[in-house]
Amino acid sequence: MIKISWGKGSGFNLGRIEGTDYRCERYWLGDRDNKEHWYMLADSHLTYLCAKGPFSTPEERDKHIIKEVEKRHESTNHR
Repeated sequence: MIKISWGKGSGFNLGRIEGTDYRCERYWLGDRDNKEHWYMLADSHLTYLCAKGPFSTPEERDKHIIKEVEKRHESTNHR
């Protein structure tokens, strides 16, 4: 199963998708009570492949990151 390893400290918003060449950055917009969760996806070849959102919760955002990586990973493995 693919998992996101989120950074710590100053790298808190940066993550790596284990077992792949993908990395992501999480961010949110809105105030404390009305946050919209977003992400940007990158790999070692292209700084930003996509930016997607909004999502209602961090968990929803993270599930979407994994789906996006699985879709991209499969399409590049079957070329």
